[in-house]
Amino acid sequence: MTGWKKVVGTGLLLSGAVVLAACGGNEDTSSSTDQTDFTGDSLTIGVWGGNEAEEKSLDEMIQSFEEATGATVEKKVYTDYNTQIQADMAGRTAPDVFYVDAYMFPWFSENGTLAELDPANFESEQFYDSLIDAFTTSDGQLQAVPKDMSTLALYFNTAIFEEAGVSIDEVPDTLEAYVEWLPSFQEKINEAYGDGNVFAMSYNQDMARNYHLATRENAQPINEDGTANLADPAVVDNLSILKELVDTKAAVTPQDIGTGWNGEAFGSGKIAIMDEGNWVYETLKTEFPDIPFVVKEMPTYKGTEGSMMFSVGWGKYVGTEKSALADKWIQHATGQSGMQAWVEGTGTLPSRQDVADAAKITENSDLNVHLEAWDYATIWQKGTTLDTINKAYQNFLPNALNGNMTFEEAMEAADEQANADITAN
Repeated sequence: MTGWKKVVGTGLLLSGAVVLAACGGNEDTSSSTDQTDFTGDSLTIGVWGGNEAEEKSLDEMIQSFEEATGATVEKKVYTDYNTQIQADMAGRTAPDVFYVDAYMFPWFSENGTLAELDPANFESEQFYDSLIDAFTTSDGQLQAVPKDMSTLALYFNTAIFEEAGVSIDEVPDTLEAYVEWLPSFQEKINEAYGDGNVFAMSYNQDMARNYHLATRENAQPINEDGTANLADPAVVDNLSILKELVDTKAAVTPQDIGTGWNGEAFGSGKIAIMDEGNWVYETLKTEFPDIPFVVKEMPTYKGTEGSMMFSVGWGKYVGTEKSALADKWIQHATGQSGMQAWVEGTGTLPSRQDVADAAKITENSDLNVHLEAWDYATIWQKGTTLDTINKAYQNFLPNALNGNMTFEEAMEAADEQANADITAN
C-alpha cells in the first residue's frame, strides 16, 4: 500500500488537533471475540442515507444482529456526513462504528479517530487484497473493513447501435482509437436520430472518474506531500485525451444534454456508450427497463487496463466504550452471510471473493465485468487533500475542454487554487 504523509489542509471541518483531543487516544479498544451474549447492551452505528434498497437491507441487518446478540442497535443517519460526524467526534458523541469512505480513510486515520482492528478477527484473507490495503495504514494497521465495492465499466445501449447499423464488435478496444472512430459512429447516429438528439458517448469532469487516466505511466497528479501536481507534463499528457474526445463532437457530459447524471442520460436513450459504476445496473433494470444494454471492460489507455474503484468500510471509533460489541457488528456486517445478504439486497459488489461466488455474481456476465476490474482498478484514495484538489480540477477542467485555456494553463490554475486552499487550511 502507498503510504501517505500528514498534510494540514483537508478542506474539512475540524483540525487534527481538535479531533485527536476529542477522541481521547488512550482508550482501550481491545475486545474479546468469544463473547456472544450482549443482552442489555446497545450500539450506535453511523451511516449516511441510502436508497430504498440500502435502507431496507441495513434495517434487516440490524434486526438479524439484534436477534443474534441480544443487543439493540441505534442507527444514526447523517445528512452531511463528513461535517456532522467530525462534529460528533469533537463533542465525544461519535457512533461506536461508522461508515468510512475509502477516499476519507487517510483523514480519519491520521486524525486518530479509528481503532486498530485485528485482521484475524475479520477474515481479512477472504477480501480482495487492494480493498484491505485501502483501509490499512502505511505501518500495517487495519482500521476499517470494506463492506462492498464498486468499479467503472462501459455500458452499451444495444438499441442505438442497432438503429445506427453499427455492431458493438466495431467499438475499439483502446481509448486512443476512440478518437478516430467516434466521428463516424456519431455520423451514423445522426442519420438515424437527427442531429443533436443522441450522442455516441458521455464523460464526466470529475477527477474521481478521470484519476486512473491521470496516473498512467506512473504520473503523479498529487505530490507525496499532498500538494497538487496536475500541471506536471506527464499528467497533462495523460489527461489531454479528454480534450481529444470532446473535440470529436461525439462525447458530451450528462449536463450538456439536460440530464443530471450518466444513468439518466443513458436511460433516456440519449447516450450510446457510458462509463459508469455497477450502482447503475439495478437503476437501469428497474427505472429504465426498456433500454437494452450490455456491459464491457473499459478501453485500455497507453497500453494498460484501467478503471476506478470505490469502497466504503466499517470503522470502529477509537473512543467507543462498546469495543467488543462494535467488533461483533463489523464481523456480522462483513462476514460471508451478512455481506451476501447485503449485496443481494442492494445490488452492490462484495469485497470478499467467497461472497462473489456464493451470491453468483460471477455468473452474471454484466456484473462480473465490474467484479473482475478489482484487479487493475485505481482506488479513489490519495492522502488527505484529494477532495480539495478535485474541486480545483473540476473548476478548471472545463476551460481546457472548451478551448478557453490550454490544458497546461488550466491545470496550472487548478494547482494554484488547490495549493492555496491547502496552505490556508
